[in-house]
Amino acid sequence: MVCLSGFALLLWSVSSSDIMPESLTASRDLERLASRILGLEARLSDLSNVEKSLYHFWWEDRHTQEQLRHWYAEIPQDRRSRLDQLYMGIFDGEAMLRANRLESLQVGMPVIQQTVVFQQILDAVYFERNATGVDYAGLQALLAEEVPANWFYFQLARRLASQSGDQHLRENFQIQFQQLTDLQLWKWRGLIIVECLLGGIGLMCVVYMVVMRFKLWQLQSEGASIQRESIWTFHEGVAVLARGGALSILLILLMAAVPHGMTILEDYGSLLLYIPTVAMAIVLLCWPKEQSLLGVLGCHNFFQRITSSLPLLLSAMALGLAGEWLIMLGGDAFGISVHWTEWFLPQLVWGSQVELLKTSLEVVVLAPFFEEIIFRGIVFSTLRAKFGFFLSLIGSAGIFALAHGYGPIAFLSVFWSGILWAWLYERTGSIVPGMCAHAINNGLVVYFLVALFR
Repeated sequence: MVCLSGFALLLWSVSSSDIMPESLTASRDLERLASRILGLEARLSDLSNVEKSLYHFWWEDRHTQEQLRHWYAEIPQDRRSRLDQLYMGIFDGEAMLRANRLESLQVGMPVIQQTVVFQQILDAVYFERNATGVDYAGLQALLAEEVPANWFYFQLARRLASQSGDQHLRENFQIQFQQLTDLQLWKWRGLIIVECLLGGIGLMCVVYMVVMRFKLWQLQSEGASIQRESIWTFHEGVAVLARGGALSILLILLMAAVPHGMTILEDYGSLLLYIPTVAMAIVLLCWPKEQSLLGVLGCHNFFQRITSSLPLLLSAMALGLAGEWLIMLGGDAFGISVHWTEWFLPQLVWGSQVELLKTSLEVVVLAPFFEEIIFRGIVFSTLRAKFGFFLSLIGSAGIFALAHGYGPIAFLSVFWSGILWAWLYERTGSIVPGMCAHAINNGLVVYFLVALFR
């Protein structure tokens, strides 16, 4: 009952309302995200045609400002800073410029209510074209004092310089902006190179396996999945999962109630989620049969497992990248996107070097290790003890995706990964390939956040 109640609470929290960035640091986080993404998009004209095409595959940029404007609007009114309101006004102004309907911008401009300075700057940038009597030099000075050197600042500064007819100043701003975004652009190129290499090599492995499977069509046993027999029954596995989940929930509630418990949860909360279920599986499922959990899950001969399953591992990585891209594309077609709070980790962006190392180890090492043991090793194996491969695949991937508590697009992305990693486990009889694919996938996310936003 405890486990089901916690699971129901998780589903309710995800489905009852839109994700609202209630954190006091939401403004700071969203400013960093918006300025870096828009700064990268502003450099698209400097990229080759191939790089532009790769960027459009990597990030759908046609509606970025509208999406960011929507995210800023989600911040509660009493927690919006003056800069938040300015940035929303800039998005309104840019939208009207793109639509050539400057007269309708007046509807969106009253958002700037707390400062006359920002209202004057927005009016000068988006309305008073070729106007006389505007102190452009004074507005530039006020802008430099009030707004940090990010995409928003340079967007306003360059437009003010153009309005005043000072092309030399505009060119200087453009040079400064390029210097600010150069490193970020090269880091993005590094990410794209890694993803293209993984995808390209993986697709070649997919083709190779398809050809080999076709050639061995008459020898089904050669290419079929390894038929594994679980050492525990379906009911034993369900009992361990339910009790482990309930114990995790109780431990988290207990820690939240004691002094300094929230600090402990922030530092070690993920371990409280994983360890009870894994410990119960060891004690209740493996010890009575005189076996080790890692041995049952095929973790012996670790490096040999990796090398022998490398084509399958690379194939799963390529299929994972392709699947995520198709899911994002499908979501864009229906006007649905991944919410920024689902993938932006403030610890990686703002944390100290120690916090960065700790969070990276947790995301890249601990999460793949424990999650593969639980969701593929225990959940999938438990379902497989009673049901066929397909139902076990879908069931374990669905539980894996639901446990993350994401929105629809991120849910589908995690669900697809769960399918691929369970398939790897079925084909190889080991969670090691899935663990490696999981770690690489999370590592790419960590690099993306650190390289582009830190």
